[in-house]
Amino acid sequence: MNEVTQSRTASVLTMLIGLWLVLSPIWISITGWALASVLAVGGFMILMGFVQMFTDNNLPSWLVALAAIWLFISAYAFDVSTAVIWNQTVSAIVAFIVATWDGIEIAEVHRHHHAVG
Repeated sequence: MNEVTQSRTASVLTMLIGLWLVLSPIWISITGWALASVLAVGGFMILMGFVQMFTDNNLPSWLVALAAIWLFISAYAFDVSTAVIWNQTVSAIVAFIVATWDGIEIAEVHRHHHAVG
């Protein structure tokens, strides 16, 4: 898989994770600040995935990784159901893996292009 395809794949996956987070309260009961947090993180992931699709800068990927860390922490910081904890924990881990995979790959491509050029 070339670097453009990999980055676009990561961007689409990030947007899908964000979309899941935004839609998940339909099926998994969550209220208050926990709801606000999951909606904000989901919306942010959608936005950063979209931005990453059209740029070769790895900053959006690292911001998604930070958002995934917050998502993981917030699963345990708020008083939420076990279903919410599982949803946020799994989503956070997958988002973090996708974001770091993309961020590292973009950094490697930049390093290689600067070394060659």
